[in-house]
This record gives sequence, C-alpha cells and structure tokens, in this order.
Amino acid sequence: MIFLVACQNNVSYKDELASMAANVNKKCPTMLDSETRIDGVEIQEPLNLVYKYTLVNVLKQNVDTAEFYRAIWPGILSTVKISPEMRKLRENFGTVTYVYNDKMNQKIYQVNVKPENYQ
Repeated sequence: MIFLVACQNNVSYKDELASMAANVNKKCPTMLDSETRIDGVEIQEPLNLVYKYTLVNVLKQNVDTAEFYRAIWPGILSTVKISPEMRKLRENFGTVTYVYNDKMNQKIYQVNVKPENYQ
C-alpha cells in the first residue's frame, strides 16, 4: 500500500514538472540579463529538471571552467536549497541540472545538483 501511494505521488509530481517546464518553455528563449539567455527547460528521467542557458557574449575557449564553476556553484546550490519553487523537487529527491552553452551553442559547463548536495 505504501509503495502505491509513493508511486502515485511521484507520477503527479512528474506531471507537475512537465507542466512547469511547458510553461517556462512558452516564454523561451528569454534574456535574463545582458549575458545570459534561458533557452528552455526539459525533464529527464528520473526526476531531473534540466535548465538550458546560453551565454550570448562568450566563446567556450575563453572560459576558465574551474573559475566559472566557483562563480556559479554557491548561487545555484542556494537556489535549490531554499527556493520555494524547488521545494517539491527537494521533497521528491530530484536532481537539477544547469547546462551552459556559449554563443556558438558549444557546451561550456554542466552543473548537477543532486539530493546529497541540498539535503
């Protein structure tokens, strides 16, 4: 009985994620600031919310990825840990992935925030 309830909650949460992603995607691409564009959100199994960004004025070869990670990690982790919008994701032990591409659509960096990071 407990297993069935857990599965039903998980399914409804997946539906919620899909709905949220669809709503965000209707507005994409959108410039967040002068450097960053959100291109969309997608859901991957199991319970992985993927945000896709483009740094519109940057080329991959000009990025120090270690420095980039140090600059973005604290803000990303804080957002996942305390954001009310991420509450259900945390409760369902989901993962959030942030993918950053350069202006030529080359992947610069990918950050995965897993339950062990935010619990």
